[in-house]
Amino acid sequence: RTAAAAAAASMASVSWQRKACYAVVAAAMLTVVALMIRASRDGLSPSTPGPSSLALSDLMAFPKRLLRVEEARASTANSHKQDWGAHRRASMASYLAERAKCDSPDHPESRWRSVDTKAEGMQTFYNWSVPYRQNMEERPLAFETCEVEDAARESGWTFVRVGPFLGTGGYDWHDVRVNPVPRNERAKFITAKMFAPVTRDGRVLSYPPVHTHHAHMGLDGVHHWFDSHGDSICAEEQGGTACYLREEPEGYGLPLRESEHYELEFILNDVRKAGSPAMTFYMEASLRWSADASLTPVSRAHYERHDINRDFSTILLPMREDSVTWQSGQWLVPGQVIYSPKDQTPFFHSHRSFSKGMWAFAASPEELGLSLDLLERTPQSAVPEGSSAVAMDRDVCWVPRDGGMSAKEALMDRIGQSEAGMDALRCWLEPGESPDARTLDHVAGTDTSALYPEAWQQNWEDSWYDRVGQVYCNGPWEFEDGDSYTIVAVNGLDPRLDEDGGWDKPNLQHVGFKLAYETFADAPGPNLEVYSSFFDGYEAYGTKVPFIYSIPSSYVGALGTGVMPGTNWMRERGDFKQWYEDHYEDEGVVKNMQREAVLALRGPPFNQTNGFVKFGEDPFKSP
Repeated sequence: RTAAAAAAASMASVSWQRKACYAVVAAAMLTVVALMIRASRDGLSPSTPGPSSLALSDLMAFPKRLLRVEEARASTANSHKQDWGAHRRASMASYLAERAKCDSPDHPESRWRSVDTKAEGMQTFYNWSVPYRQNMEERPLAFETCEVEDAARESGWTFVRVGPFLGTGGYDWHDVRVNPVPRNERAKFITAKMFAPVTRDGRVLSYPPVHTHHAHMGLDGVHHWFDSHGDSICAEEQGGTACYLREEPEGYGLPLRESEHYELEFILNDVRKAGSPAMTFYMEASLRWSADASLTPVSRAHYERHDINRDFSTILLPMREDSVTWQSGQWLVPGQVIYSPKDQTPFFHSHRSFSKGMWAFAASPEELGLSLDLLERTPQSAVPEGSSAVAMDRDVCWVPRDGGMSAKEALMDRIGQSEAGMDALRCWLEPGESPDARTLDHVAGTDTSALYPEAWQQNWEDSWYDRVGQVYCNGPWEFEDGDSYTIVAVNGLDPRLDEDGGWDKPNLQHVGFKLAYETFADAPGPNLEVYSSFFDGYEAYGTKVPFIYSIPSSYVGALGTGVMPGTNWMRERGDFKQWYEDHYEDEGVVKNMQREAVLALRGPPFNQTNGFVKFGEDPFKSP
């Protein structure tokens, strides 16, 4: 009744379209109230346990789209005014309390278990090197796990600890892979993750002393299903190391199929001064699961710029000139981006020393006024003397040099005059001095005096270190299948790092926009990674630059469920993994499979494009 009265009271001052919207919302809310009353009379409640296994029909039972959108708008209204530090620290405290049960005699059912990885069919790999991939040593690896479940066995944490690692500083590299990682057989959804370096007694380590170069929990081949990086820690006021823990917004979860398995890979660096006292540490990679089939399923998407054929897929950009890069693509299914700033979703990954902002638009590059003629190749002269980095054909960007404007000002001016304009803006991260906007923190150096009794406290470099910053969105981002998105970033060396002009590290950058999305179709869209370029059909100096889609093999095998039109191309092939292993050496099979995959994911128009966009005549001339 309150909703209906509010809608009626506002009718006099709004358009007929909005009047219709209010009327529908009011009617929908009254219907929900009636259903809740009926449910209570029938003895049902939202907490009524679901079936014992997650079927496709469970995934299709979505809440009404309109109500989800209105909830998102309401939660967005005051998000910019919030300090989320207390919430995040409380979540981490809860995590640590659950993990403590693994060491408590009061919880004999929850104990750390050492895993014989060979006996359990797990593949493990641990190489130590300094510098990266030089003077490599293969080292032994231990793997421990602990299960903590609630009393009803309907949810819990699967704690995983890998190590120990021994570091003496000097930015050494601990490169580890474990496949597969054990999962709880009762899990239907994953609702949180915590990936972080820890001490022997479980203290979560900050950066410094340990840099999480990356920690990826993959799902059937999608590497960035869950991840942490060096920029995963918040400013202290916003939660500090508590930001290593990320939860899905309440009521949401990432669904699991029985066939899916996890793969863990990570690299840790001891960034203390070389020759520091020996420090023992571990990687903790834990997932919280739920057996509640009433959760709303969401999917993970990782949008990254096109592959450069370089380690870690970085792009080389000018160092002391600010530049603009972007990547674009299209949504595969209808839905909306989940926005919850307290839960750090969406999230933007980059090397913060060179990151000056990110903006995500619901438009194509052409609609934003971003055109091919703006681009130029990064010259080798942009690489500092003494660095081994090499400029490649695909290292291209826009360097605004006109009108005395900064790169950000030139970007905003161009978009402001474009067809789509700033109305197409959906999400952004702009570095600043406030705690939520700080993407670099200055950390004072330490020594080996009595002031710093523990090895992990000793010999920190006095320097600036990456922090996450807060991505904000201006409301729910709805999309239809085929709608365009463009992720734009401004990059350039932060002047605070180069006050003496002695900065000697090249601008090797990531532009990774990570999000969860809800599907408004009959079943959830795929977890996916997309490595896309400036334009569809882009070519750099005679080299075709492909769009690369990574989706779980388990999902590929189920494409015939009608999630996307014409996607029955794998239905008859059964289990994809087994089919691939049986046929990948057969002549022409993989090429045909790739062609069919492109057709299924992008549609016929992609295959009928009139050639590739040309960029440049040779590697040494501008376009």
